[in-house]
Amino acid sequence: MSDLRTTWSIDNLRLAWARIRSNPDRAYKGYFRELYATYAAADEKLLSHLQDRLTRGVFQPSDACKLYFPKPSGILRPYSLLVIEDQIVYQAIANTVAEALAPHVRRRYNKEVFGHMYAGVAGPWFYKKWSDGYKAFNTASRAAFASGHTWTASFDLTAFYDSIDHHVLRQMLAGIGIAHELSTYLTDCLTRWTATKTQIYHNHGIPQGPISSGLIAEAVLKHFDERHGSRNGVKYLRYVDDIRLFAKKEKDLRRALIALDHLSKDVGLFPQSSKIDIRLVTDIETELKTVSSPVEEALEDPRAPDQAILRKRIAELTPGKKGYAVQSPTRFKYLVAHATPSAQVADRLWKVYEHSPHYYPQLAAHLAKFKVIPDRHARRLIKEIEAQDLYPAVQASLIRASEGRLSNSVIRLARSRIKPLWKPRQNPPDLSEALWRWLHEQKHLTVAQTRYGLLHSKPEWLRSALYLCSPWDSIPQGLRNKAINDAIRSKSVDVAVVSAWLCGMHAVEVDKPVRDLNPQAKIILKELGMIRRANASVCGIRLSVQEMTGQDIAVNWKKLFGKSYKRAEAQLVACKGYFKTNATAWVNSMDGFIDWLLMALYAANPSLGTYQLGNVGGVMKSTQLKAQYPHVFALLNQIHGKRYQSHLSHAVVKATKRPTKAVPFKWLKVGARLLSKAANELSVTFVV
Repeated sequence: MSDLRTTWSIDNLRLAWARIRSNPDRAYKGYFRELYATYAAADEKLLSHLQDRLTRGVFQPSDACKLYFPKPSGILRPYSLLVIEDQIVYQAIANTVAEALAPHVRRRYNKEVFGHMYAGVAGPWFYKKWSDGYKAFNTASRAAFASGHTWTASFDLTAFYDSIDHHVLRQMLAGIGIAHELSTYLTDCLTRWTATKTQIYHNHGIPQGPISSGLIAEAVLKHFDERHGSRNGVKYLRYVDDIRLFAKKEKDLRRALIALDHLSKDVGLFPQSSKIDIRLVTDIETELKTVSSPVEEALEDPRAPDQAILRKRIAELTPGKKGYAVQSPTRFKYLVAHATPSAQVADRLWKVYEHSPHYYPQLAAHLAKFKVIPDRHARRLIKEIEAQDLYPAVQASLIRASEGRLSNSVIRLARSRIKPLWKPRQNPPDLSEALWRWLHEQKHLTVAQTRYGLLHSKPEWLRSALYLCSPWDSIPQGLRNKAINDAIRSKSVDVAVVSAWLCGMHAVEVDKPVRDLNPQAKIILKELGMIRRANASVCGIRLSVQEMTGQDIAVNWKKLFGKSYKRAEAQLVACKGYFKTNATAWVNSMDGFIDWLLMALYAANPSLGTYQLGNVGGVMKSTQLKAQYPHVFALLNQIHGKRYQSHLSHAVVKATKRPTKAVPFKWLKVGARLLSKAANELSVTFVV
């Protein structure tokens, strides 16, 4: 069974980090490229620190930063930016799942399965080359057609990534030998990574964007591969969640579609009925609409494309008679990517964009190829940035395209139209980041606006991005020192690591006290010679108390517990898990922590008397404990008393002889309040 210990090994974390950096998805890496570089400055020590927290159970995943991109239908596609440590943890789990999954699926690679094919541990890449898989998919489709399978249909799943049920996922992972502890850990993390900014947590979905998600999805899609049971020679071909069927007879095709529909219902997924188009194929090339066959005349020599022919082909693929609708999206994108900056192409792309705004990446990328965007197109771009009120991602992309590419004749207009868009409390993170870059390049943000952006921006990805692209040399020294010193004390690893690196790059003196620096920031600062020692240990008890009470209470728990610290930490980390899931188990587990706490407290303060481990009930009436630590006394009495009433402890309540029962969840508010008061009381004596 694949377990947590194997997954959290330092070798697997190193492999996860390497695969994240070798991710061929430039779009996702583009949001993190500079952050990866800062983490790499001390990656070995940071990975060791991460491993320590994972094995001790004190690592906590963060909420993802959500971006939303327009889809052809007009609705939004979510895109999840995970903090760097969450990316590593997710990939480490994906590594383990990939090895367990491979024996079950490898025989279908390039025969029935063509996407997200695991490359194995030998090479630097996580997946086999996607383009090879896509070509094999098309080759298999041609072979099916050539053999007389002329009836076809596509079977797509609606919002597949967003709809994967976590219970189903755990069941699928168990089927390939993944231990329950690991699959549960994964789905607990997914609950955080798939939530929106409203922090309404779901029990379904995997994040779109991270490289790891494709492999995790394969564990569910395997259900279709193994059970589709296509009969009468029906050909089953799958590229990610796009299943293509080929058959010789229409009835056989319908029977196969019904089988897939049943399979989707097995796992709580839903087919996109609007896309299931049963049809007789007459031209397989038109059906596939590939970019590679037939070869585009303009791209016979990719090193020197014939731009005149290329522009003509782009026009042919976007006919005005059809409202400039793109006839072959894949081929269109491919051709536009090879087009040199041209006002003619830009005109065509604006026409396409007017009717299909989801082609904004092609428009923005083409405009960004100009050294100076022609004024006519620049004014159109500025107008669209100002008017676009449906898709902030489009605004952000166009703003980035204009950066440094506007002539002096339109820059004044741009400044007057773009500056009013700076609304950091309202704007989504990608728009805020693009505006920050553009406005700083134009020196068009006030010191007060800069201060607000640096000190108050959320979420974590945005604040990290703003720090990395800020013109620090032109920011007043007082604000620079304040902002960086504030950030190296952030609880966010990304923010702290970035600012620690900036601290060294800009020779910012580290304010005292050093003990309250973020632990990961300490590692970077030590590596850069900014501090002499990097005591970067994390207290799992402090983190657990904070998560349960909502307060960061500074108690020197290591001093209090001494040699028993690790046992007490493990006990409270377990309590933290029960706090979210099982109030009765939380009370029983907290009783165990209080046992360790009393033993340590009595040892540290002999005036209390003596205490024997396991004798919580024996000190429930202690006058010395009540006098010196009244809140600890209240905590132990309430928890231990509640434990007497718990059905996990006894069959009946000893005093009343009534049957015990489960502790109601609402009582956790009382327990958390008692814990908070006790911790604050201990913070006076056991000072950090």
